Amino acid sequence: MQFSLEFIEQFTDNLGKILGPKCEIVVHDFTGDLEHTIVHIVNGENTGRKVGDAPTNLFFEHLQAIKEHKKTEQFSEYYTFTEDGRTIHSSSTFLADENGDTVGAICVNYDISELLRMNSALGAMIGSGMDKGVVKEKFARNVQELMDHYLLEVVQEIGKPGSQMDRAEKLRALAYLDGKGITLISKAHVKLCEFFNVSKYTLYNYLDEVRKKGAE
Repeated sequence: MQFSLEFIEQFTDNLGKILGPKCEIVVHDFTGDLEHTIVHIVNGENTGRKVGDAPTNLFFEHLQAIKEHKKTEQFSEYYTFTEDGRTIHSSSTFLADENGDTVGAICVNYDISELLRMNSALGAMIGSGMDKGVVKEKFARNVQELMDHYLLEVVQEIGKPGSQMDRAEKLRALAYLDGKGITLISKAHVKLCEFFNVSKYTLYNYLDEVRKKGAE
């Protein structure tokens, strides 16, 4: 049984009305530009996103597993924290076409910050999955924000800007960024070359080297 985008939009709109303004529901389309996957969003003010914005870092980090339908159950229930300190209870359901290929996702992000403050009275409503762990999810409006987020993490981890890193540090940083799926973003090499202050040729040589080491 297949559902049209029009039906999905109507369903998520109605679901958003029932669950209230603290519940964000996002519909992603993975069949086109992977940097602009959001085709419908309900209560987007919760994360500041809108139609045409990018998926979160989790998509890029787990892209291959998602395509192969591996470990998608790990997205059935998880928790994350926003940069302003709110707690989000999330669930992502992946959509497949008639061939079984993953073509999209419906993601529900419920801001449970107020419920946590009333935990003794509303514990059952919050759920019992906190012991499953907290994942780090960046609700970026576009892939540029995602890249900036990870580049900042690299600077904080190594302790210096990319242009001041030595070769070993650049390889270490690039391995981390590649593992996060950043190199899947179109024209990412432009930003990375600028960040590391290297040529495109050198960047791809570094990338080949870290991938060979990873394969070994």
